Amino acid sequence: MKKFEFAAGTPKSDMIMGLCFPIGFMFPILITYLLLFYSGMITYKVHPLFKFLVFLPAFIISYLIIKKIRKTVSKKFIVYIDKLNIRVLENEKEIMLGKISFYKIKSNHDKLVKVDIGIDNRKISFISRPKEYKTVTGTTSFNPFGISDISDMDQLLTLGREVKDLIEKQEKENNFDANIKGECI
Repeated sequence: MKKFEFAAGTPKSDMIMGLCFPIGFMFPILITYLLLFYSGMITYKVHPLFKFLVFLPAFIISYLIIKKIRKTVSKKFIVYIDKLNIRVLENEKEIMLGKISFYKIKSNHDKLVKVDIGIDNRKISFISRPKEYKTVTGTTSFNPFGISDISDMDQLLTLGREVKDLIEKQEKENNFDANIKGECI
Protein backbone atom coordinates (compact mmCIF):
# COMPACT_ATOMS: atom_id res chain seq x y z
CA MET A 1 0.00 0.00 0.00
CA LYS A 2 1.38 3.39 -1.02
CA LYS A 3 0.54 6.66 0.66
CA PHE A 4 0.62 10.11 -0.95
CA GLU A 5 0.14 13.35 1.01
CA PHE A 6 -0.20 16.72 -0.66
CA ALA A 7 -2.05 20.02 -0.57
CA ALA A 8 -4.11 20.75 -3.65
CA GLY A 9 -7.38 22.14 -4.84
CA THR A 10 -10.34 20.91 -6.80
CA PRO A 11 -12.16 22.48 -9.76
CA LYS A 12 -14.62 23.98 -7.28
CA SER A 13 -11.83 25.65 -5.31
CA ASP A 14 -10.35 26.96 -8.58
CA MET A 15 -13.70 28.50 -9.43
CA ILE A 16 -13.96 30.07 -5.97
CA MET A 17 -10.46 31.55 -6.31
CA GLY A 18 -11.26 32.89 -9.78
CA LEU A 19 -14.42 34.62 -8.59
CA CYS A 20 -13.20 35.80 -5.19
CA PHE A 21 -9.88 37.22 -6.35
CA PRO A 22 -11.35 40.24 -8.20
CA ILE A 23 -13.97 40.74 -5.50
CA GLY A 24 -11.38 40.53 -2.73
CA PHE A 25 -9.19 42.98 -4.59
CA MET A 26 -11.76 45.61 -5.60
CA PHE A 27 -14.24 45.51 -2.71
CA PRO A 28 -11.90 47.00 -0.04
CA ILE A 29 -10.79 49.69 -2.50
CA LEU A 30 -14.40 50.58 -3.30
CA ILE A 31 -15.41 50.68 0.38
CA THR A 32 -12.42 52.87 1.29
CA TYR A 33 -13.09 55.28 -1.56
CA LEU A 34 -16.81 55.54 -0.78
CA LEU A 35 -16.17 56.13 2.93
CA LEU A 36 -13.66 58.88 2.20
CA PHE A 37 -15.77 60.45 -0.54
CA TYR A 38 -18.97 60.65 1.51
CA SER A 39 -17.14 61.78 4.64
CA GLY A 40 -15.78 64.74 2.65
CA MET A 41 -12.09 63.87 2.97
CA ILE A 42 -11.61 63.51 -0.79
CA THR A 43 -12.32 66.71 -2.68
CA TYR A 44 -11.08 68.15 -5.93
CA LYS A 45 -8.39 70.16 -4.10
CA VAL A 46 -6.78 67.14 -2.40
CA HIS A 47 -3.22 66.36 -3.43
CA PRO A 48 -3.06 63.32 -5.79
CA LEU A 49 -0.53 61.60 -3.54
CA PHE A 50 -3.07 61.63 -0.70
CA LYS A 51 -5.47 59.53 -2.79
CA PHE A 52 -2.71 56.97 -3.35
CA LEU A 53 -1.84 56.82 0.36
CA VAL A 54 -5.49 56.34 1.22
CA PHE A 55 -5.69 53.25 -0.99
CA LEU A 56 -2.59 51.67 0.52
CA PRO A 57 -4.55 50.21 3.48
CA ALA A 58 -7.14 48.90 1.01
CA PHE A 59 -4.41 47.04 -0.88
CA ILE A 60 -3.12 45.55 2.37
CA ILE A 61 -6.63 44.47 3.34
CA SER A 62 -7.07 42.95 -0.14
CA TYR A 63 -3.87 40.96 0.28
CA LEU A 64 -5.05 39.63 3.65
CA ILE A 65 -8.46 38.67 2.22
CA ILE A 66 -6.86 36.84 -0.71
CA LYS A 67 -4.46 35.06 1.64
CA LYS A 68 -7.41 33.93 3.78
CA ILE A 69 -9.31 32.69 0.70
CA ARG A 70 -6.24 30.74 -0.47
CA LYS A 71 -5.94 29.11 2.93
CA THR A 72 -9.65 28.24 2.96
CA VAL A 73 -9.77 26.59 -0.49
CA SER A 74 -6.51 24.67 -0.02
CA LYS A 75 -7.20 21.10 1.03
CA LYS A 76 -4.87 18.47 2.39
CA PHE A 77 -5.34 15.17 0.61
CA ILE A 78 -4.09 11.76 1.67
CA VAL A 79 -4.34 9.06 -0.99
CA TYR A 80 -3.79 5.36 -0.35
CA ILE A 81 -3.25 3.03 -3.31
CA ASP A 82 -3.23 -0.75 -3.04
CA LYS A 83 -3.00 -2.36 -6.48
CA LEU A 84 -5.94 -0.76 -8.30
CA ASN A 85 -7.87 0.14 -5.15
CA ILE A 86 -7.80 3.76 -4.07
CA ARG A 87 -8.85 5.55 -0.92
CA VAL A 88 -8.91 9.35 -0.87
CA LEU A 89 -9.09 11.42 2.32
CA GLU A 90 -9.76 15.16 2.19
CA ASN A 91 -8.81 16.96 5.40
CA GLU A 92 -8.92 13.55 7.15
CA LYS A 93 -12.44 12.75 5.87
CA GLU A 94 -12.93 9.90 3.42
CA ILE A 95 -14.42 11.15 0.17
CA MET A 96 -13.72 8.35 -2.28
CA LEU A 97 -13.11 4.62 -2.13
CA GLY A 98 -13.08 2.09 -4.95
CA LYS A 99 -11.28 0.56 -7.89
CA ILE A 100 -9.50 2.90 -10.30
CA SER A 101 -11.03 2.87 -13.78
CA PHE A 102 -9.32 5.78 -15.53
CA TYR A 103 -6.80 8.58 -15.08
CA LYS A 104 -5.69 11.76 -16.83
CA ILE A 105 -2.56 13.80 -16.14
CA LYS A 106 -2.00 17.37 -17.25
CA SER A 107 1.31 18.98 -16.38
CA ASN A 108 2.39 22.45 -17.47
CA HIS A 109 6.04 22.74 -16.43
CA ASP A 110 6.24 24.49 -13.05
CA LYS A 111 2.86 26.24 -13.19
CA LEU A 112 0.19 23.53 -12.99
CA VAL A 113 -0.32 19.85 -12.28
CA LYS A 114 -3.79 18.38 -12.71
CA VAL A 115 -4.57 14.72 -12.08
CA ASP A 116 -8.03 13.24 -12.69
CA ILE A 117 -8.72 9.84 -11.18
CA GLY A 118 -11.98 8.00 -11.67
CA ILE A 119 -13.61 5.01 -10.11
CA ASP A 120 -16.76 3.27 -11.39
CA ASN A 121 -19.18 6.20 -11.25
CA ARG A 122 -17.19 9.06 -9.71
CA LYS A 123 -14.24 11.23 -10.61
CA ILE A 124 -11.97 13.42 -8.54
CA SER A 125 -9.64 16.10 -9.88
CA PHE A 126 -6.60 17.36 -8.02
CA ILE A 127 -5.28 20.74 -9.17
CA SER A 128 -1.99 22.01 -7.84
CA ARG A 129 -0.48 25.41 -8.56
CA PRO A 130 2.67 26.69 -6.84
CA LYS A 131 2.58 29.70 -4.53
CA GLU A 132 5.71 30.95 -6.26
CA TYR A 133 7.27 29.96 -9.55
CA LYS A 134 10.37 30.90 -11.49
CA THR A 135 10.01 33.16 -14.50
CA VAL A 136 12.01 32.94 -17.71
CA THR A 137 14.60 35.35 -16.29
CA GLY A 138 15.11 33.13 -13.25
CA THR A 139 13.42 35.34 -10.66
CA THR A 140 10.60 34.03 -8.52
CA SER A 141 7.13 35.43 -9.04
CA PHE A 142 4.15 35.40 -6.67
CA ASN A 143 1.17 33.38 -7.89
CA PRO A 144 -2.08 34.61 -6.29
CA PHE A 145 -3.93 31.45 -7.39
CA GLY A 146 -1.25 29.08 -6.06
CA ILE A 147 -2.11 26.94 -3.06
CA SER A 148 0.67 24.33 -3.12
CA ASP A 149 4.39 24.02 -2.68
CA ILE A 150 6.71 22.43 -5.23
CA SER A 151 6.93 19.31 -3.04
CA ASP A 152 3.12 18.97 -3.14
CA MET A 153 3.20 19.24 -6.92
CA ASP A 154 5.88 16.53 -7.07
CA GLN A 155 3.78 14.24 -4.85
CA LEU A 156 0.72 14.80 -7.04
CA LEU A 157 2.69 14.08 -10.21
CA THR A 158 4.13 10.94 -8.59
CA LEU A 159 0.58 9.85 -7.71
CA GLY A 160 -0.51 10.36 -11.31
CA ARG A 161 2.43 8.37 -12.66
CA GLU A 162 1.81 5.57 -10.15
CA VAL A 163 -1.84 5.31 -11.21
CA LYS A 164 -0.75 5.36 -14.86
CA ASP A 165 1.73 2.52 -14.27
CA LEU A 166 -0.88 0.46 -12.40
CA ILE A 167 -3.50 0.84 -15.12
CA GLU A 168 -1.01 0.08 -17.91
CA LYS A 169 0.19 -2.99 -16.01
CA GLN A 170 -3.41 -4.16 -15.58
CA GLU A 171 -4.15 -3.63 -19.28
CA LYS A 172 -1.06 -5.65 -20.28
CA GLU A 173 -2.15 -8.51 -18.01
CA ASN A 174 -5.67 -8.41 -19.48
CA ASN A 175 -4.30 -8.44 -23.05
CA PHE A 176 -1.92 -11.28 -22.20
CA ASP A 177 -4.79 -13.30 -20.69
CA ALA A 178 -6.95 -12.62 -23.77
CA ASN A 179 -4.14 -13.76 -26.09
CA ILE A 180 -3.68 -16.99 -24.12
CA LYS A 181 -7.43 -17.72 -24.24
CA GLY A 182 -7.46 -17.00 -27.99
CA GLU A 183 -4.59 -19.41 -28.63
CA CYS A 184 -6.18 -22.19 -26.55
CA ILE A 185 -9.45 -22.11 -28.48
